[in-house]
Amino acid sequence: MLTEIRDIIIIAGISTSLLLLLVSTILIVSIFLKIRKLTKFIESSLEEISDIRKKIKKTIPKPVSSVIDAAITLRTVFDKFFIKKNKNKEKKDGE
Repeated sequence: MLTEIRDIIIIAGISTSLLLLLVSTILIVSIFLKIRKLTKFIESSLEEISDIRKKIKKTIPKPVSSVIDAAITLRTVFDKFFIKKNKNKEKKDGE
């Protein structure tokens, strides 16, 4: 009787630990994929911003270019963030 209960407890413990290991692995992989996607998004945004900054610095005097540079940086970040959210909302509404 006791050996049967012990065997059931051991099997349940091993099954639970394997299930928790599987779930934690899936969560870690999904987190790393999200982080990778975020870093790619940030890299592309920085490349676009640096291209615009270079064009501004070549054509406009220094004090004015600094102000415009900051405005463009903010505008680009906000546009990217909100445009992506709106596209996601439209896809969800369409489904």
